[in-house]
Amino acid sequence: MKQQSTAARPPVHHEQLAYAGVLDRLSHLAMLFLAGGYMTYVFRLLPQKVGIADIAANWHLRASEMQARLDAPVGWSFIASPESFLRGDALSYLSIILVCMIPVACLLWTAPSFFREKRPVFGIIAILQVVILAVASSGILVR
Repeated sequence: MKQQSTAARPPVHHEQLAYAGVLDRLSHLAMLFLAGGYMTYVFRLLPQKVGIADIAANWHLRASEMQARLDAPVGWSFIASPESFLRGDALSYLSIILVCMIPVACLLWTAPSFFREKRPVFGIIAILQVVILAVASSGILVR
């Protein structure tokens, strides 16, 4: 006979389930987008600003030196024009950004639940995390 644990299981909060649900759905979507972006870049299905061979030939350089030599986009400049979305390297980069933004979407989805459940401190923390991540990813504080 299987012995049952005498320790009580911790309660599962609604916010945890909401966060996990969004994380699950967006992670699967992001992996599909990531695979599509990678295949588009590697198989050259769209034109590229910086070719794979050029990156491989300059891999030994520092990032700033490689950017200058290859005239590669810096920061968010890869989305400066609508045509840039139709490049294989930009699509691959966008798919990586999508993966990185999943926690932000989860926090935005979960924050209202904290307020509904009368746990405003956690709601404020979630909103502050989103603000900090947005400022960090925007590059506003970079010299």
